[in-house]
Amino acid sequence: MMELDEFKQKWAELDHKLDVNIRLNRQVLNATKLDQTRSSVKRLALYLGVELAMWVVIIVALGNFIHEHISNSHLAVSAIALDLYSIGMVVLLARQIAAALQIDYGKPIAAIQKQIEALRVSRIRAIQWAVLAGLAVWIALPIVVFKVLFGVDIYEPAWVWSNVAFGLTLIPLAVWLSKKFGDRMDRSPFIQGIMRSLAGYTLNAAVGFLATLKRFEEESPAS
Repeated sequence: MMELDEFKQKWAELDHKLDVNIRLNRQVLNATKLDQTRSSVKRLALYLGVELAMWVVIIVALGNFIHEHISNSHLAVSAIALDLYSIGMVVLLARQIAAALQIDYGKPIAAIQKQIEALRVSRIRAIQWAVLAGLAVWIALPIVVFKVLFGVDIYEPAWVWSNVAFGLTLIPLAVWLSKKFGDRMDRSPFIQGIMRSLAGYTLNAAVGFLATLKRFEEESPAS
């Protein structure tokens, strides 16, 4: 029969091998999840880059439209309003791309989570700004589009300014509703789902990968 000391030695060897395997598995999981997170954020940066390029094309096209119709004040002003909106979108997208590319994956998981969460919040706020600003300038869109596509000037002062006033009225109402019911909405699974959708699928995937990795770290015994 195996002596007690020999049994203890064999048990210690098995325990050491098990500990090594656990450490290796943990390293593999860390590398895999971080790679998945990095890939998700890179995809988001790529999508944002494509969107930014589209807005740049729109800015150039609007610039040409303004040049061609500079003598027609309402057409020029409509295009200028859309151009300013487009420039704002480019600035917001550029900031998000910079934030995505500056994430340091060599930092602790909690620090990476904070960076990605900040990126997600920035993306949601950018979409909120786009919606609110869009309420003020949306009426300029059909004026420009109809002129470009059909050569028709649909500008009618009473119609235009009534719609502008209506859009401007909705902005403080939307802000008030957000402040009034924001806390309750944050607890709603439906609203949380919308916020996750606004943040983007790839960004949500990155958050999920990091959450899994964080839970594994918390459940793993201290080395």
